[in-house]
Amino acid sequence: MSPSFARPIFRMAFAAALALPVVPAYADCVDGVRAATPAELEFAARARAALIAGLPAPPVQTERRGKPHDFAERPKFDFCKNTPIGAFAPSVSEGYLYTFARTDAERRSAERRRLLQQIEEIEGLPPEKEAQRKVLLEQMRAAYDAAPRRSRKDPPLAPEQQALADKQNAEGRRLEGLANQVASDHRASVKHQTDPLRARADALNAFPQEFVLVLHVNAARFPDSAESVATFGAPSPKQSAALKVHNVVLEVRGPAGAARQALIAAVDRDYLQGLVGQQLPEVSASQARAATVAAASPGPAKASAAPADAPSATEPAPSTAASARPGTAPPSANPPPSDAQRKPEPASPAAQDAANAVNRLRGLLGR
Repeated sequence: MSPSFARPIFRMAFAAALALPVVPAYADCVDGVRAATPAELEFAARARAALIAGLPAPPVQTERRGKPHDFAERPKFDFCKNTPIGAFAPSVSEGYLYTFARTDAERRSAERRRLLQQIEEIEGLPPEKEAQRKVLLEQMRAAYDAAPRRSRKDPPLAPEQQALADKQNAEGRRLEGLANQVASDHRASVKHQTDPLRARADALNAFPQEFVLVLHVNAARFPDSAESVATFGAPSPKQSAALKVHNVVLEVRGPAGAARQALIAAVDRDYLQGLVGQQLPEVSASQARAATVAAASPGPAKASAAPADAPSATEPAPSTAASARPGTAPPSANPPPSDAQRKPEPASPAAQDAANAVNRLRGLLGR
């Protein structure tokens, strides 16, 4: 949790507690610096503890990421002189990792493969377009065949022979581009059909999903309304003015879907609402509540995820969440397989024919 300040001077890292914006140097405080008051430090410590106590136990198939919060840590921060009392907004964050159950992962993978097959069929060239492409490929082969050839042991081509080879090779490349354009134009013409299918296929990736749940106290303004956001109270432009709780904001960052909805539903909204306008509990009371919540956790998921050889319908990218603690490395989820580890999807017969023909002809040319 970390207060964000109006021109604060941050003296010491407060792990997992004080999420600060870019901090100005002491030289930016033209009128000097003031230390945080004991009341500000106490409010920050209590707010941090209360927000940690509001972090939910991981839902089924989900586990927390990062180190446990240390309730004994105390905030230390300074402000530019003349900064009003309470010009900071504490926040805490927690990382969560959701792993699909094996049966669910297998179901998603099967459905994804079905969608990818449907995309391939739609993008396949109709007979008349395929015939047009084949004519262009035949003309391409003829252009390459007409170019003078030489092996590596032969002397260099005469200037007029080299000129002819360059001309025919350029013509072959032009015809090759036209053949490829037939296929790309067709794919563009059916994009309105394949894009929704590709989006559905991408949403069916069965890799572990990372989320970050963030709780704020006394946000100056609320984030845009969304399914993954909940607010309690009203925005507080002066943040923690009067050292009271004016609002609490809940944000869950990560891929949309059932796992995110379950994490949002696990939050005790009545507890967060109950912090607004009330005196914050003692740190020890928040620590006791956090222990009770942790004891209710169903524990980390034990089912393994889907096979890692299912490629993405577009560019595979696992959901990435920020670290559960400021200043620490992001949660280390099991990453998706690298490109080198993936089994490549077979090229369509049409594309393979063209590639084989071009490679064979270029090999004859010694290129």
